[in-house]
Parts: sequence; structure tokens; C-alpha cells
Amino acid sequence: MTAPNPQITLIELTSEELSSEQIGSHNLQKAIEALHRDGIVVLQNAVDPSHLDTLNARMVPEAEKLYARAETHRNFGEKTGNIQQEPVCESKYIFEDVIANPFATSVIECMIGPHPTMRFYSANTAFKATDRQPVHIDIDFDMPRMPFAYFVNINLVDTSAENGATEVWLGSHIDTDQSVFDRSFKDKRVKKSLLESRQQVSPGVQPGLPKGSLIIRDVRLWHAGIPNRTDDPRVMLVSIQFANWYRSDQKFVLPKSLDGKINWGRLVPCVEWVDDGYDYLKGAHDHDFSLKP
Repeated sequence: MTAPNPQITLIELTSEELSSEQIGSHNLQKAIEALHRDGIVVLQNAVDPSHLDTLNARMVPEAEKLYARAETHRNFGEKTGNIQQEPVCESKYIFEDVIANPFATSVIECMIGPHPTMRFYSANTAFKATDRQPVHIDIDFDMPRMPFAYFVNINLVDTSAENGATEVWLGSHIDTDQSVFDRSFKDKRVKKSLLESRQQVSPGVQPGLPKGSLIIRDVRLWHAGIPNRTDDPRVMLVSIQFANWYRSDQKFVLPKSLDGKINWGRLVPCVEWVDDGYDYLKGAHDHDFSLKP
């Protein structure tokens, strides 16, 4: 019997699509098919690499300062080397193809309806480490049994297994609900028996991706952070778009000086506007994405 070899779908946008900022019907169909089947798709040239270089030059030094602080939130413990980090919120570091990518919105609204709501904008950074995360999903509530929200991930550098590209389990989002959790742990990890069964069908993969790639991932998809074996921190931006009908009060924070300055397109930003100069690096990690009654 041939061992399963799942492959993530990579889509290269055409020059016409990039100049018009509109994805054509063929690539749109390919993306939607991948999201239904696999729960994930990659638009591998949807973001200007120079924008990511600018962000990386600022965010890596900030990450190093955060990593040295004992109070910094660490995802799945210290040995994973993975910290939560907030993106730079100054105007010269806000790029619309990063915070409100039109291609991402075009694909996502075909899955969950028009005018999706953005309720989260953050990042996680992988430092050199030895321990991997358990396979998990990031939400734990009585979730809808249908597509309702998508992560948009953008790594600031080329990614590979060597620098901790995220492991994803294609197709695992289908029929996933609270029953997949191993309740002997408190970290939303998937039951070992389910992992063993899934391994025979579609095991986890670590896609190596070029800088400029944009990853769209169903929030129900099983995944895990894998150790960064290099000396260079790897920053990954993350935003979440929800269906417009999804009942939530969750907001993300931006300075008032950016109000009216960002072209969100058909994306609806759910923002708490705060005074300029606030300590964005402090962050907040008590997010509640559960569906309200």
C-alpha cells in the first residue's frame, strides 16, 4: 500500500490579478476547492516581500526583548520557544496587503459570505527550540458544523521545516468539533487515537513557502508549531476573519491616528480605537471567539 503524501495547494497569482487586485475565476475556484477539501490554501505571491522585510527588521528586535521578559505569553510552554507578539501599529508599518489583503477577503467571502468581519490581528514568533507543540486547534466551544472563520497567516521570511514551518493536517477540519479534544489535558490537543487514525489517511505536513505567501486556514484545522532549529526568530502574522453573521464582540486594537487611513475593501474591521502611544507590545491574550447566544 502506498503511503499517503498529502500536498498543500499552492496558487501563484497572475500579473493581471496582482495589478487589478482581483483574483480570476480559475484561481478562485482552485482556492475554494482546496479550502473545502483540505481546510487550507496558499496564495504564494499575494504579499509584497519588501513590506515583510520592513516589518521583520522592526519585529525581530522587539521579539527578542519580549522573549527576555518572564511575563511574555509563551504558547504551549517555554520549551517550544514560541511567543505571542503584537504587530507594529505605526502608520509606516501598516500595509494593506498585510492587514487587509484583498485576495484573502475575496477567497474567504466565497466560503462564509460577503463582508467578513476581522476580529483579531496578532503574531507569534518561533525562537530556537527543542520541543514541538501537540497537534491541536485554537478554539474550544460548541462551534458551528460548517465553515465560519479563517486564519490568515503571513510569515515574514521564507519558511521551511528547519525554521519551524507550521505542521498542518489537511482535511482534518471536516466534522471537527469539541469531541476531538483529549480532556486529560487543558491545551486543546487532539486525542491520540484520532491522530493515529488520521495518520493513515493524511498525516501532518510542513509546507516550505517563499516569503510573500499568504496562508488561508480554517480555524478547525488540526495543526502544531514545530521547533525552529535556526538561530533566527521566525515571525508569523495572524489575523482572523469571521462570517458576518457570526455573533461575537471580539475586537482588536489600533491607534486612533489610523482610523480612516486603511482601505479595508469588503472586509469589516472590528477595531477598538485607542490613543496613540499605547504599549502595543503588552498585548492581551484572553481572547474569546465563542459564538454568542
